Formats: sequence, C-alpha cells, structure tokens
Amino acid sequence: MAKTVDIGFALNYQYANLLNTTPEESEPTWAYMGPGIEDISPDRSEKTDETEDYSTGGNTVTTVTGVTKTTSVTGKRLIGDPLQEYVASLEESFGDERKTQYRIVSPTGEIIEEDVTLKDINITGPNGAASDKQAISFSMARNDTPKLVQAAKGHHLPAEITVEDVTVAVGKTATVTPAVQPATASDWCLYAIEDTDIARVTADGIVTGLKVGKTRLGVRCASKPSIRATVAVEVTEGTA
Repeated sequence: MAKTVDIGFALNYQYANLLNTTPEESEPTWAYMGPGIEDISPDRSEKTDETEDYSTGGNTVTTVTGVTKTTSVTGKRLIGDPLQEYVASLEESFGDERKTQYRIVSPTGEIIEEDVTLKDINITGPNGAASDKQAISFSMARNDTPKLVQAAKGHHLPAEITVEDVTVAVGKTATVTPAVQPATASDWCLYAIEDTDIARVTADGIVTGLKVGKTRLGVRCASKPSIRATVAVEVTEGTA
C-alpha cells in the first residue's frame, strides 16, 4: 500500500462537475463538465429580513430567508463533447426543456445534486476573433434545496486503484466499479474509451457496446489523476 496522504488545500480540478443530459428519461445520463471547460464559478446571493423591536435595544436582528445560486461556466467549443452538445441543443429552447440536474463531486467523495435551469447559453456560431478558438458560456440557476447523494468518504487522496476488464454485448451496458484505496479516499473516477466506435462510456462509468471488437478503457481518480489504470474492453455479439 502506498503512503496515505491528506487532501490538504483542494484544487478546483479535483472537483468533478456533471450534468444530466437526459432529464426526460427515468435514468440520468451523466456527462462530465471537463473537456473545453476553463472556468466554473458559483455566485450566491442571500435574501434577508431585518427586524428591530423594543427587545433588541435599538439593534437590528437579521435573518437569512433565502439563497439564490447561479453557476457560470465558460470555455472553448469542443464539437462532439456530450455535455456541450446537450447544452447547445437547448440554445433556442424554453420552459421546462431547460431544466436538468447538476452534480458536484468533492475531492472527499461527497456528492451534491442540484435541480437547475440552464440559461444564458452562448455556444453555437462564431464568437471571437477569426483565428481564436470559439468561446462558449452558459449558466445554471439552482431551483431547489441541494440534495446529498453520497456522504464524504474521508480526507485522504487515492493511493491505489484496481479495475477489472470489461466484457459487454452490442447494445448492452456494463458498469465499471473501480476499487480505490484507502477507503477514506474518494472513489469517483474519470473514464475514457480509446475507440469510441466500438464502445462509449458515461461520466459515471457505464459502458455501452456499439459494435463487435476490442478496445481499451482508461480510468483515473478524479481527486488525484496520477492514480490510474487501463483495462481491456471487449464488445461481443448481442443476443436475440
């Protein structure tokens, strides 16, 4: 076992940010807010009630009655990225079509989920100087009280990871379950398929077989990307 190390000062990239790209379905499809994204900045404003009466000796009693949170996202356009393509498809949409879920995975392993409305979408079309990469931006306005999906696992960085090879039939799915040590480290990982014509993988490790063949899956710990593994993926014929 490698030496156990505390997280210490958390860096922004150690947080995994996810968006549900199929909010109309019964099961979410989580896409990683990573490729092309350069800045994620939440802004919170509070509503307060200020009251004074004869019991306060002339002082004002302040009560926070509500919180408004909007998270702004900026970066560069990456054609084909699942998250960016989903947000771009909503640029001319209105109403409930703009509503989805946003997840934040902390370096401690804590997962918080928020119901959000996507707004201020600026993704399609040119945006900037002729030879610059296309700039993009959008915001997520929180609609409800955030939900705790998973409690924090601890305050240590991952030291080791073990991942099994994946076998999946065409049109079927298989879930990758990395084993991360120590147990007090976040087990949230980032995934990448080498040949996306053979299989694809979601941000939460669900592999779908697309056509018969073999490829590889890269897995790395979100809170310490240097802890990684590469495993084989085999897609077999589907059954009738």
